[in-house]
Order: sequence, then structure tokens, then C-alpha cells
Amino acid sequence: MLTPLRNMLRSPAAGGIFVLVIIAMAAWGVTDIFAGGNGSNLISAGDRGVSDRRLDTTLERILRNRTDDRGRALTKEEAMEQGILDQVFSDLSRQTLLTSYADKQGISATTESIVDAIRTDPIFQDTTGVFDAIRYTQLLDANGFREADYESNIEADLTIDRLQRVPLQGLRVPNALARLQAAYAGELRSASWFVLQQTELPNVGEPTEEELLELYESRKELLREPERRGVSLIRLSPDDFVAQSVVTEDDVSAYYEAYKADRYTGPDSRSFTEFTFADEATARAALGRIAGGAAASAIETALSTELKNGRRDTIANDRLADQVFSPGALVGSIHGPQPVGGQFVVIRLEAITPGAATPLENVRTEIEEELARELAVGLFYDALPQFDDLLGTGADLESIALGLGAPVLSFAPVDSNGFTKDGRRYLPLVTAPGLLQMIYAQSEGRNTERFGDDEITWIARVDSIVPERLPEFEEVQDTLIEAWRQQKQSEQLQTVAAEIESAIAVGSSTLEAEAAKYNAEVSALPRPIGRTSTETQLPRQIIDSIFGVNAEDETFSLQAGASQTFILQVTEINRADDETLDILAQSSALEIQTGISEDLFRAYLMGIADDVELTTNAGAYDAYKRSLVTQQ
Repeated sequence: MLTPLRNMLRSPAAGGIFVLVIIAMAAWGVTDIFAGGNGSNLISAGDRGVSDRRLDTTLERILRNRTDDRGRALTKEEAMEQGILDQVFSDLSRQTLLTSYADKQGISATTESIVDAIRTDPIFQDTTGVFDAIRYTQLLDANGFREADYESNIEADLTIDRLQRVPLQGLRVPNALARLQAAYAGELRSASWFVLQQTELPNVGEPTEEELLELYESRKELLREPERRGVSLIRLSPDDFVAQSVVTEDDVSAYYEAYKADRYTGPDSRSFTEFTFADEATARAALGRIAGGAAASAIETALSTELKNGRRDTIANDRLADQVFSPGALVGSIHGPQPVGGQFVVIRLEAITPGAATPLENVRTEIEEELARELAVGLFYDALPQFDDLLGTGADLESIALGLGAPVLSFAPVDSNGFTKDGRRYLPLVTAPGLLQMIYAQSEGRNTERFGDDEITWIARVDSIVPERLPEFEEVQDTLIEAWRQQKQSEQLQTVAAEIESAIAVGSSTLEAEAAKYNAEVSALPRPIGRTSTETQLPRQIIDSIFGVNAEDETFSLQAGASQTFILQVTEINRADDETLDILAQSSALEIQTGISEDLFRAYLMGIADDVELTTNAGAYDAYKRSLVTQQ
């Protein structure tokens, strides 16, 4: 399959085109696509390689849009700790492997296709839809790209896309298989049901002592109480210092003025003239006069002109709306032509009216709280050295808390999952990452080390240890009685449900008659449903069961909890006719083709990995990781 393509790319004609495109690229400043070499690469395969500089710049670009849970930018060290760096390294390894294989097969993306992808990308075009080389350079700089790196990424994306399409292009789904999948997906079923409640059945009575003793013996492991530990804890965070933060009126005013335009001012409105033309050529011919400030009435070639005033939603074309209402749009700027309803529109921005500002008094409390929080963060970090000094003196938790002005929190004994004997959980113990593990690593009376993340720190003490034990029979007798009762009720529900199914199956009763016998109402689906239906409120387990029976009028039961069981009957099965199947088979074939092609590509990828030698420099990668710790 790949041979004709490879032959075409190696032909003299293709070579001539290649030279012409390289010359064109040089004229536009798009050069150095395949710059670099293996050298001291972290990753290499064939003539491809990834240097530590490329890994570093790739990570930097990704971190531009990554923040922590407080909205702050992630550092490279944090990205390494969270596994982001390893994922980037893995992605670059895969990219290197695939592009090297494409080089070997002669099917890498051509320079012409790379240039075309860049020139036709709307983000690099000016307001008239023409590629803007200056804008291209500026946007790459603003996003941390060298031109060579960006063009290399485009080349890799196009090449990998070609490789991924290889299994898809060679796969044809037989119509019989597509129709079979369509019949499966297109089948509709109707059902009726009622809910058999435990309260409508006879009382199961009371257990004998022998039955309870037997249950006790069989459930000893479940009844065994795990080891539990009593804990005292100091939890310090900026919240503990908010009350100490002093926010002045000058602070509030300065903050308001600094963020007034961005946060406390409504959207502006804009006045613009909208010129409508019959075609793009006519619109472009008029751009010079429009940009020169010609009156709307003077543009004779326009089908219509209209002065409008409003906000973004007054412009039908999204691209024009983005341009006209962008923060950098200037009065007098020209935008378009862009297609709107078969015609082409050009817009000239005439005026910008700023939005109304929210008064300071309306946002004073919000600003004071935010500033107090920021001050509290500073006080929190100032307190950490004092925390460590107190720890160094060997002070107990109470003395440390007194010195810091923080409380000591004490908790009843909990197991290793944070549960007390009566099933309660304490949030401070289960939300601190690793706290319970550290508590269970200490002996009685000992403290854990101080630990935490950026804006919270903990230290805990093991106050007591309650060893695991098996309760005596008398202690859990009430629990055993309730367990026996639930077991018998469940068995009773199952027995009655089986009797109902049997009676309906032999024709001696109906769903409606059985529902009446147990004071239940029969419900039915409002309309037939498919296997993947989401419009009904029925649990997925019930829908799957409805499609699990083989024939209409078949009845089955499904227990829902300890006290009720669904008794269901499939009342109708609608299968698609031949004409409908032919229509549904088209989309089914695409689904099958896509799914199988993804599986084939995974297998293809394994073959590529065997065919191409991918080398990773573990030592250099570890050295890069170590450098991140010292760089921050």
C-alpha cells in the first residue's frame, strides 16, 4: 500500500516541487525544519533526536496552562513530582519512534504540506484571511516556540497522522458485519415491572440461639475489630492566620484600582460599520477605500452597509466577532472579508465604549477577604521556622500549639482507614495525604514528622493503641440478630420472586395479578428504549437485563437492595427492517472500522517498535531531573 506513495515522493517531479517549496519557504522565513542532530540526545531513533533543551522547552510550554488547586503556575519541579514530566518524555519518545519509522519508509510529511498547514492556519492570518509572517513569528515567540521547533512539531503531527490512517485506509467492513452491528444497536424493547417490597411479605420470625451461634462462628473474621489508634493533631494553614491579617483602606483602594479594568468592569460595547458584498473578490477590492475611511455610502460595490452598536453577539461570524471584540482591536481597524450566509462581510471598527465599573463598595468585602488571605499566607510561611524550632527543642504538641497560637485536635481511636468503632470518619485525619500511614508507623506516645504541602502542614501524636480483638458472642448478639434477619429476608424475597416468575411463565398468573397480590403498581417504559438509552431513569443494570432476555413476555427478577426486588417483563421487541438496517449499517461500519483500526494501529506500533531502535539516555534524563530541583 505504501509503495506507490513512496515512489511518488521519490520521483523527479516530486523533487522539483520540493525545491520550489524550499525556495518559497525561504522567502517567507519558514526554515530550519529539520535542524539539529542526535548529539547528546535524551531520546534518539534513526536521524531523529530529542535534546534536553527541547524537552525543557516542551515542558515550559505545557506548564503555561497548568496551575495548582489555588490557580498558581506549576513549577518544573512540581511537574516532575506529579508525573507530568515523565508523560512529556513518554510522548516525545513515541513521537520520535514514529517519525523515525516514517523516515525509513519514505512517507514523512513533505515540506510542502508543512508550509500549507502553517499558511492555512487561521491563527496566523491577518484580519483579511491572508498569512501574516510577522504575526506568525510573534505568536510563536509569545508561546515559547522557536520556529524550527514549531515546524518540527507540525511535521511530526502530519507524519503520525499519516501513519495512523494506514490501517484505516486498508480496512473495509463487510456489509453483513455492519448490518449485524446495526441490528444489535438498533433494536428497541419495551418493558413493564413492579417492585416487590419486603414489607408485603410475612415476618421471618426470630432466630434461635443455635442459629445465632452458627452465624457467629461463620462470621468471626467479619466481626473482628481492627487495631485502632487515638490521635492528637496540629493542623496549620493560612486559615489560622486570617484573623491576624490587617488590611488597610489604602490596600483595598490600591487593589481595586489595579484590577478595576480586568475584574470589576463590565464588557464594553463597540460601534462598527458592516459592509456586505456579493463575493470575496469584490470585498477585497474595496478594502483599501474602507481602510482609508471612506463613507459607507461611497462604497458602491457593497450590497448593503449598516452602522451597528452592541456587544459580541451582534456579529454573526465568530471569527469576525473575535477580531472586532479582541482586547487589541483599534478604532479604524478593518476585519474580513468573512463568509456570512453566502455573502462576504467586512467590518470597520468605529468606536469603543467602555463597560460600566462596579462601585468599590459593592466589592469591598470580597477584596478585603482576598487581601487578608494573601497576608495570611505570608504569616503562615513566617510561622514555619518557629514551628521547626519548637520541634527541635523537643516540645510536646500542646507546647508547640501554644507557641504557634493554634489548637490541638484530639480524636477517638480510628482504624487504618480512619473509621471509629461506631463508623465515623474525621475529615482532618483522612484528608491529610499519608497521615494515617504515618500514624500507624509510630509507637504509642510518639509524634510523626512534620509534613504537608505548600500551604498546609501537619504533625500528629499517637495517644493510645487499642489492639485488634474478637468481640464475645454476647457483645455482638444484637448485630447477629439483625444480620440473621436480613439474610432470611433476602432469601424470602428471592423465593417469592422465583414463584412469581414461574406462575407467569406457565400462564397461571399475570404481571398485573401478581402486582395486585402484593399491593404494588405496574409501571411501564413510556416508549421503547435501545441498549444505550439514557432518557430513562432506570438503572443501567435493569436496562442490560431487559436486553438480556430472549423473547417477548419473558419475566425475570432483579434484587435491588435488601428490602425490595424488581419483577420485570419484556413486553415488546422491535427489530429494524431491512431498509432501516441499510441506513444504520453505514454508521455501524464507521464505528467498527474506527475501533478495529485503533486496535490495528496498536499492533502496528508494536511492529514499528521492533523495526526501529529507540534509544533513551536514562543517565542524562536523571541529570535533567536533578537540575530541576536546584533551578527553582
